[in-house]
Amino acid sequence: MSLRRKPESVLLEGAIASESAAEIASKEFFELCKLEAITSAFETSSKFDVDHSDNNLSPIDLFITNTKQLNKLVTGDYTPVLGNLILLGYVSAAESYIRALIRKLIHCDEYISALVSEKSVSYAAALHHKKEILPEALLEDFSLASPYNVFETLKELIGMKGNRPNPLILPSQEFKKVCELRHCCVHRFGKLGSKNAIRLGLATHTKSLEKPILLLAEDVDKIAFIVDNFVRSINNYVFKFLLERSVKNKDDSGGVCYEVEWLWVYAKDKKRFNKYYKIFSSKEDVYKSMTLRAAYEKFCSALKPEIPNLPERKAKVQKKNPAQGAQ
Repeated sequence: MSLRRKPESVLLEGAIASESAAEIASKEFFELCKLEAITSAFETSSKFDVDHSDNNLSPIDLFITNTKQLNKLVTGDYTPVLGNLILLGYVSAAESYIRALIRKLIHCDEYISALVSEKSVSYAAALHHKKEILPEALLEDFSLASPYNVFETLKELIGMKGNRPNPLILPSQEFKKVCELRHCCVHRFGKLGSKNAIRLGLATHTKSLEKPILLLAEDVDKIAFIVDNFVRSINNYVFKFLLERSVKNKDDSGGVCYEVEWLWVYAKDKKRFNKYYKIFSSKEDVYKSMTLRAAYEKFCSALKPEIPNLPERKAKVQKKNPAQGAQ
């Protein structure tokens, strides 16, 4: 059966003309649509690229790579329906970024690993997932297609605390609008439902109820910018939050989050700092991230305590005062 059907009127006329009186007589009263039998099952197991690899891309580079593919779809043959599909793709790319970020952080950050250690995954995931992607199974029941859901997930799985920070408020508000449009595309073929209208602002959207989205090419560009801005804002903020927590090294109960303290010497901290840097930095962006060394130096300048309580410092004190160390 070809997916490229003839126009409905031609198909209907042809179907009526080609059916015999006996065929028409054999129909039930409800058979108003010509129905073709499914003669073979759609085999989904062969529809995935099993040789695909993300090539150890950071989550932000994975997002950038995915959205570059979407950008290629905006061509001279652009149509509003294509715009709806690109919108879906952008929100999906943002969701994929969040999932990749959390997965990598669970492997990288010992405090986050402890936070999720008691959470359950399905038996199938435990049995068949490779170790490096097993954390993805934790997110199977999480919906990430709204800024609220994203932040609640980050609170639950990586331990973010408090209200949404000011730098993320405006990007979140704009991303929320895109998510409402995405909901229209997924569930109503682009038409605006009442709940979506309420969230977008009923006073300004009443006339648009049950009307389809009409995205121009420039609208798609703006949507791309909004989603990109939201993801980059999340990327920078979570990086900042985790490093600040690692320096403070105290949880809400006063317990220690990390066994290792920062030594504030590049050669000694490089390995630990690089674990985070690799997750949040970009090589695929037009403006590549600052170097590992430059990022570390800025980290020290911003967060290094004035009088650090370091294991190395303690060792030096004990060497100078062996009698005191023996007490």
